[in-house]
Amino acid sequence: MTEEFLANSAAFADEVAQMPDEKLDQVFVNEKYGTYLRNIEGVIEHSYYHFGQIVLIKKLILAATK
Repeated sequence: MTEEFLANSAAFADEVAQMPDEKLDQVFVNEKYGTYLRNIEGVIEHSYYHFGQIVLIKKLILAATK
């Protein structure tokens, strides 16, 4: 699971790196969704949220098994 996540993260980073800078300010799919940049930042922030939740759950599980 970790390997798959890291591979997907690297693929995502590669795609973003290859994007022309002017694309970042363009509308993403529909104007109500904002720009590509807003959505890329949203994906990254959402991933951080999930990482934090995983860390908290892991700590709770480890504390419960002691």
